[in-house]
Amino acid sequence: MYQKHWNLKKLPFENTPDTEFFFPSEKHEEAFSRLSYVVEERKACAVVTGAYGTGKTLLLKSLERQFRKKGYVFSSVQNPRLDDLGLLKVILHNLTGYNVPKQKEDVLMGIEKFLTDTAHDGKHVVVTIDEAQLIDREDVFEELRLLLNFQTETRFLLTLLLSGQPELKEKLDSNKQFSQRITLSYRLQPLDFEETRRYVSHRLEVAGLAENIFDERAMEALYERSGGIPRWINNIANMSMLAAYSKGVRAITEDLVTEGAESSR
Repeated sequence: MYQKHWNLKKLPFENTPDTEFFFPSEKHEEAFSRLSYVVEERKACAVVTGAYGTGKTLLLKSLERQFRKKGYVFSSVQNPRLDDLGLLKVILHNLTGYNVPKQKEDVLMGIEKFLTDTAHDGKHVVVTIDEAQLIDREDVFEELRLLLNFQTETRFLLTLLLSGQPELKEKLDSNKQFSQRITLSYRLQPLDFEETRRYVSHRLEVAGLAENIFDERAMEALYERSGGIPRWINNIANMSMLAAYSKGVRAITEDLVTEGAESSR
């Protein structure tokens, strides 16, 4: 609605995993670097946790975008609230694009064949599972652990990346067999004030606006209201710009941020 008001190429604060908007804060850059190491070195498993809205999904999507360009093969699971067979079927379907078998042993053989063929082609498979805190069955974690048994004498045929809210770490810590397979884990923290300022400027620039239209008091209010959590920054900034548009002004003030924050609840 307000896109023409600022002559924007696209809306800057949509809560969709558009990798063009990925902002490499120090925290996100560190997480990206660590996950990249695990993938490039073809390690077994890595885990990223963080509060709701801290940017985990966009992080995984950005990683996938970069490594697909290098020939890596991905199977990305967005909703893991499945039983063990259901999750295996989704993983195989994402890899092949075909209808998958009904029997578990056939699904496992299909995954093994795909992994082996991909390795022979000199490529590597990465399975990412977002919202992994939703996995509430031990047999699902056990099946994921067993997937890591697909390996040669020198390397794993599959790298598993798990992302979820902080309770995921508690679940994994209580599963000793699985936790022993984790190469590294990282806790993604909210942005600080300066990172929030640069985050807003970055998203506006990607959207086609060279200047930060949020004045200093507005930025302070935006940070205070959002707690530095990107999803809430997006929600409040979006509603603040809508409020500015409705009033026919271009600069975002503290009052507009307050109005935007009230509207985004």
